[in-house]
Amino acid sequence: MKNPLDILNQYWGYTQFRPQQKEVIDAVLAGKDVLTLLPTGAGKSLCFQLPTLAKEGVCVIISPLIALMQDQVKDLLDKNISAVNLGGQLSQDAESLILEDALKGKYKFIYCSPEKLAQSHFQTFLSNLTIQLFAIDEAHCISQWGYDFRPSYRKLSILKKLFPKVPILAMTASAIPMVQEDIIKQLSLQQAIVITDSFLRPNIKYSIHQVPVKLHTCRQLLNEISGSVIIYCNTRNNVSQLTQLLKAYQFKVAEYHAGLSIETRQRNQQAWMSDEIQIMVSTSAFGMGINKGGVRAVIHYDIPGSLEQYYQEAGRAGRDGLPASAILLFQQNDWEYWQKVQEKKYPSIATIKKVYQDLADYVQLPIGMGEKQQFIFDFDSFCLRFEWDKMTARNALQWIEQEGHIKFSASSFKPSMVQVIADRQMLEDFEKENTILSIVLQNILRTYGGVLDSPQYINEQLLAELLQRDVIFVQNSLISLQNKGMIQFEQKENQPVVQFLWNRASAAHIKIDLDNYQLRKQAFLERVKQFSDYIWGKNEPCRSSFLAKYFGEINPIPCKICDLCTSTKK
Repeated sequence: MKNPLDILNQYWGYTQFRPQQKEVIDAVLAGKDVLTLLPTGAGKSLCFQLPTLAKEGVCVIISPLIALMQDQVKDLLDKNISAVNLGGQLSQDAESLILEDALKGKYKFIYCSPEKLAQSHFQTFLSNLTIQLFAIDEAHCISQWGYDFRPSYRKLSILKKLFPKVPILAMTASAIPMVQEDIIKQLSLQQAIVITDSFLRPNIKYSIHQVPVKLHTCRQLLNEISGSVIIYCNTRNNVSQLTQLLKAYQFKVAEYHAGLSIETRQRNQQAWMSDEIQIMVSTSAFGMGINKGGVRAVIHYDIPGSLEQYYQEAGRAGRDGLPASAILLFQQNDWEYWQKVQEKKYPSIATIKKVYQDLADYVQLPIGMGEKQQFIFDFDSFCLRFEWDKMTARNALQWIEQEGHIKFSASSFKPSMVQVIADRQMLEDFEKENTILSIVLQNILRTYGGVLDSPQYINEQLLAELLQRDVIFVQNSLISLQNKGMIQFEQKENQPVVQFLWNRASAAHIKIDLDNYQLRKQAFLERVKQFSDYIWGKNEPCRSSFLAKYFGEINPIPCKICDLCTSTKK
């Protein structure tokens, strides 16, 4: 086995490990199952990359984040370390070539999604490799008690059955004690070693401000901050609107969200990384794997969905150890909206049953029929027809899916997307020469506010009804508008479908595990209460200590710099 310190110096240029890194690496090299909780920026990737280079065999990394996998593969390739990402949209031929090369020993690191690992042919492929380690990123996603549960992660429980002798390294930056126990249980980790770092970030000043007008406060803060800044918003539309407003005030700013083209995202990210711009306004899509030390502030312009998400994103400030700020701004209407969103995340049992009834009516499936049958399913059309709030309907349908009654294709909840890229003069000229298409374009502009500034999800069925035409006409018109350079059009990848796994039951008798529902809902409500207490500064005189206790740390030391600590001093 190669010397770990020599490898560290050769590939990363460091002469020593961080304390928890060395502890994790030693445990992995000893062949132990490990659960590690290291905060954002603590260097979790090194914990599986270095042990793999020290020994024979490959490391298989499972991650839900395609962008992060791509970044890590690029970083390894830049170090002349062989790695490949199977998480993208590879053609069957391209994937076959990669798998053949992997069997010949070409790759040291293989990145894949949990969905990929669940495929039987991929499992067969893995059984023919000499696997040294499985590394599972974002491991909290396997727990129903966590803030980001993903059913696809449940399939990772098969790893220990198929590869009982291969150690597993499960990694996360945020998991409360209950979630930690569930990760170990779901992955069947054997005599697992749990390694955590302190959740305290003594150089970060946490503060929360309820203000009359967020934009005014944000401008004042940005004028006082020297160094890079990330501003997080909850929606793409909010990102685009805030970016345009800050540009109008002469700030050097760019935006980042999944609705932008890959080229635009990469260009904006590089401009921010190289300090050509100071401020990145983004959704939660930005930040994973971004290793930039000089971020002097992270500003949350909207209230995040959970305390875990807030802690992860705030932790991207001050990675260089120098003073930094994590600031959350909100107005009274933000708080009221956040509360409503939380209420919709766990629909009542009666609501879940009603959604199931409406789904069966939507696909015209009689009681007692439908086992293994697939039906075309358009989520927007479903919500329009039965007058469902989209968030409520999505959460109810996902709960029904988790209960094992139905299964949705990946595109079921992903509508088409449009952005108008023509300027005003082009629109006026186009209207004179293209009467029919200009009518379609005008309907888009009237129906979807902000479509001139950023990509917007659209509903072809709704447009068809407004135009009194069919959906095929709308889709063909959108393609024509794109070909003429008036819009960018991202159509649904394929026809979304829903499959009934069992014969349809009556809504009154649909099987739902009520005990599990109540336990999970109670755990969720407790997390909501904790976040509410954090925002309003209840039960703990220090924000940093509050966060550390939430993640299970005992007797954390007050930071003495957050807004609560300084107000106590005053």
